[in-house]
Amino acid sequence: MSTTLTFTDPEADAAAIAAMSRDELTETGPDLLRESRKYEARTVLAAAALAERVFREHLADRPETGVWGSVVEHAERLGRAEVSLQFKVSRSKAGSWIALADLLKELPLIRAAYLNGELSTNRASIMARAAQRGSDTDTTDSASDSVDTGDESGDNEEMTFEEIVLDYGSRATTDPVLSQQLDAALISMNPDSVIEDRDTLTDLVGNVTITPDVAGHSALDAVVPAHYGVFLTTQIEALIDERTCRKDPRRVGPLRVIALGEITGVPGAHLDCQCGLADCAKGRPGDRNDSAETPADAEDAAAWDDLLPKPVDADAPDVELVEPVAEPDIPDPLDQPTPDEVPVAFGRALVVPGAPVLTVLKDPDGILVPRLQGYGPIDPDYATTLADVAKTIHYPESARAAGPLIPQISDRPQASPADPTGHGGHTVPPPGALTYAPSAKLRAEVLANDAWCRYPYCGMPSHLCDLDHWRPFNHTDPETGGWTVLGDLIPLCRADHQRKHLAEWVPTLLLDRRVEWRNRRTGQIIVTYPR
Repeated sequence: MSTTLTFTDPEADAAAIAAMSRDELTETGPDLLRESRKYEARTVLAAAALAERVFREHLADRPETGVWGSVVEHAERLGRAEVSLQFKVSRSKAGSWIALADLLKELPLIRAAYLNGELSTNRASIMARAAQRGSDTDTTDSASDSVDTGDESGDNEEMTFEEIVLDYGSRATTDPVLSQQLDAALISMNPDSVIEDRDTLTDLVGNVTITPDVAGHSALDAVVPAHYGVFLTTQIEALIDERTCRKDPRRVGPLRVIALGEITGVPGAHLDCQCGLADCAKGRPGDRNDSAETPADAEDAAAWDDLLPKPVDADAPDVELVEPVAEPDIPDPLDQPTPDEVPVAFGRALVVPGAPVLTVLKDPDGILVPRLQGYGPIDPDYATTLADVAKTIHYPESARAAGPLIPQISDRPQASPADPTGHGGHTVPPPGALTYAPSAKLRAEVLANDAWCRYPYCGMPSHLCDLDHWRPFNHTDPETGGWTVLGDLIPLCRADHQRKHLAEWVPTLLLDRRVEWRNRRTGQIIVTYPR
């Protein structure tokens, strides 16, 4: 920790930070974050202790026969409310703090890392919930709360699930990625318990709520099955791609709102490009089909068309028309006059034909955890239920040879660097190796091995990433550069792909597809892991 900071004079500290060099900031910043996490961890424990005191004081004078469910629940609410008032946080946050502290009582390793400033509160919560679920799973299958890691070195043949969770929590991943990795670990250990959790979530929290917000807006919140979310996401993104060009001045957020409205048939919701360019192909109505009809809507319309009178043949002889007799208009005394009704044209739900279909990645041997593309790991039972509505593809041999997720612990024997030539161990270029763009089959193989962008702390799904040649591809003489093969390709999101070419952090791909990122200035190394 830098000694130039006083922590008592805000202006002096702000000036000191502004005057620090890059190296000083690189050293001081992480230290400050670690210290702040230490304080927050102790704050959480103090909040839980206060809630416990209030709880016990409320029940202290009651006889045992006078303590039942509603009384206990009321005492717990009093504890949360007191934490909310004293710590100046919402009752929801107070409740999450108390729940985390309760979980950590049974998880000494995660608790120690949290108190030592190694984990944020959110990350500690993700890890504690997963460790609790894993502990419940372990005790149902064996007397030992441990998992075989597959390490043949003899040093780490068994790890408790809490140790596995701690290992994954120490990696350079985002919190959502960590959550998915721990879900995959749980599924591989006991898929039945995950099925129960999924059914419980559906019953307890599955819902769609729309509440009024400010300035003429509503807030939409939903908990839906994973494939619902993936379907809506792909539809929204496909409609934006179909209707707008990259020069549309709006942020992507408002575009998604309009796309959601049109997809769900909101009256008047229609997405058009607003780049203002006369030559914008996506903005010209004549270049696309503006119909918002689903295939079912089109069939209905055709059926109604069949019921309409056929057009009169222009060559048919004229037929004298008989004027119908007009019936007298007698008002109904029970029909009270009402204001003129304005017809409202409701929209129809839109299905974007070009949107990607739902795709499930499965292992025909049943060892690797299934994945729903665009979401993440799912249990085998869920994957089976999606068979009728999703395309199923199999893990490639390279991913199946790597084995299940759990044995991939960070302290297993260090793998050697990949072929430094970028040829992936090949002596003769395989088909497509000398072509810059990978084939669809090769791309699918890379994505099956790497579910996310391989840059540290990036959670971009790999199917939305570029495939980057670890050793640069030589466009002038392809045989001398990195080849387009699995052993020279890693997924990087567009921003991190550009960042990699700035060469401040230099990657080294290892044979087990771990990537070591080394800072050229300081020598610092950060490791990212496959899948």
